[in-house]
Amino acid sequence: MAQIDELFNRLQRQMPTLENPDEMVDSIMESLPDRKDDLSQKASKQHAILVALRTITSVAAMLLIGLFVYVNQPVKTEAQNAYTHTIDFPHGGTLENMYTRHLQASQPKTISYTQIKRMLYAKN
Repeated sequence: MAQIDELFNRLQRQMPTLENPDEMVDSIMESLPDRKDDLSQKASKQHAILVALRTITSVAAMLLIGLFVYVNQPVKTEAQNAYTHTIDFPHGGTLENMYTRHLQASQPKTISYTQIKRMLYAKN
């Protein structure tokens, strides 16, 4: 260990001098990779990836919104179900006859006391 300490002490006492410091600096700088080119290529790749991801997510969002609107669309009634109350009327009748029959069918019917008695005794 004493030898190592002695070497360090000698190196500390010596002041090294360079004959061509500019050449040394130039050679060091040439050996370093160009960071600007690498960073710009990485940045352009990242930018392209971000643009692609934005486009894909925008299209997916539009499709989801369209699907949501399509699924929650009100159900359309069929023409057969909308006009079921007109099936009972004869085809040869006039509009007035059809309307009066509709009104008669929709009004409550009066039942007499004797009819109620018959209905009660018929069940028992």
